[in-house]
Amino acid sequence: MPLFENPFSLQIPVQSGYLNTTFFINQNLYVVSTECQSTPHNHHDFELRYIATGDCNQLIANEVYSACAGDLLIVHPHEYHCQTQDHVKKASTQYNLRFSPELPCTKNPAVLNAYKSFMDYISAIRQIHDDSGVLNSYFHLLTNEIYQKRPGYIGSIKALCSLILTELIRFADADMQKLYPADELEYHGYGRAKIDSFFRSRYLTDIKIQDLADDMRVSTRQVNYIMHKMFGMSFTQKINEMRLQQAALQLAYTDNPIAQICKSCGFQNQNYFSICFRKSYSMSPSEYRVYTRKNLGLKTNKIPPKEPPTE
Repeated sequence: MPLFENPFSLQIPVQSGYLNTTFFINQNLYVVSTECQSTPHNHHDFELRYIATGDCNQLIANEVYSACAGDLLIVHPHEYHCQTQDHVKKASTQYNLRFSPELPCTKNPAVLNAYKSFMDYISAIRQIHDDSGVLNSYFHLLTNEIYQKRPGYIGSIKALCSLILTELIRFADADMQKLYPADELEYHGYGRAKIDSFFRSRYLTDIKIQDLADDMRVSTRQVNYIMHKMFGMSFTQKINEMRLQQAALQLAYTDNPIAQICKSCGFQNQNYFSICFRKSYSMSPSEYRVYTRKNLGLKTNKIPPKEPPTE
């Protein structure tokens, strides 16, 4: 059964640096291979087709591309494309997202040249592999936001689309750096958006405060000072908060064993996980699972389980 049972369409304006982009999202945001439309079709926009699991064959502009988990395929405007069902070894899951960049509203030649470099790059590239798993985490969070429709979800969608676009630009070379204002970052070139990105992409891996300190080029003491100033909590508290939120999602929406959820959410010790979970949610993981399904009418297996990104 599709993740999104009812058709919907969102048109989201997104800004990343000087680059204004319109994203188009519909119920095909997350699909499994058996649900993919087999009839070739095209759009006026660029389309990102990110393979989350399994492998598949994508027909784009009369050429077949083999893709596996972590591959990002870029479909250019007006190119006919579809996913074929031939010679597939393992069923796949896939995220689909369309976007259309706009010319920056500036006469700054450096920015315009950076925009031209981006358009030349995005129009020439076809397939990228996401070694870090960052894009997978962004697409997963984007899907959750749209599925749950919690208050403020449109703002979250904009932020996540901006992060996806930013990550796409980072795959390219340095010519596009001028798409971002020179003074956009603080703390020795490391601002809140960058710290958010650090946590979103790595919170399920075995990271330590020293990793963030090294990236920020400050001491661990300064990291905690910045963390308290920005988030009102320490590095460890921030990591645990994000991991527990992911664990709560899996408890509510999947049938995965608690021991498996504990490990997949970055906790090495199940007793410690249970203590932290009870402290945050005032009930044990098993009690939370029973409570959410009984009182909130939740169904299982509706949100694709989160997997730790590959280092």
